[in-house]
Amino acid sequence: MAKIAIPTVAVMCEDGTTDINVGLNPNVDANDKVQAFVDCFRGCANTVYSLCYRFPVRLALAMWGGESGWATGNTQYRNQNWSNMIYTSMTNPVGNIGSGVNGWAMFEGREHHAKAFAYFFLNNSRYSGLISYLQSTTAPDINTCISYIANAGYGGSDYAGYANTVQGWLSTLINRSDA
Repeated sequence: MAKIAIPTVAVMCEDGTTDINVGLNPNVDANDKVQAFVDCFRGCANTVYSLCYRFPVRLALAMWGGESGWATGNTQYRNQNWSNMIYTSMTNPVGNIGSGVNGWAMFEGREHHAKAFAYFFLNNSRYSGLISYLQSTTAPDINTCISYIANAGYGGSDYAGYANTVQGWLSTLINRSDA
């Protein structure tokens, strides 16, 4: 069976812009599932790269894919929050439209989510080490970025466990897609 594109629909957002609301990934085959995810989200990962000092595209894709089960998670779909950013206020993370399912931030589409993901790191001081590192290099090392993100508590208090989890997602991304 051939890879099926993840369904998308254009939506008008509260801020007057148009975004793309992403549906659930219909693919069953693991390779097709990951590749369809990459095809759907690569452009938005490039937005993160542009906004956040060359944040690695593969890392954004791996984190979003892993956190959302490669766009198979109902909660992430309903919130359009592919990275499970926690809602703290109407200004954090940037661009959210309120508290979504399970207390995660809610977005109107993938581009709003991508911008919020970039600004989440830029605006929260606990990621200042990551930002300083990204500003200091033209070719960020993904493993170094993972370490900064995990040690700042992005995935909870088990820093090493989260770093290993992200490494696993990255490996899946590399082995099952053209990313």
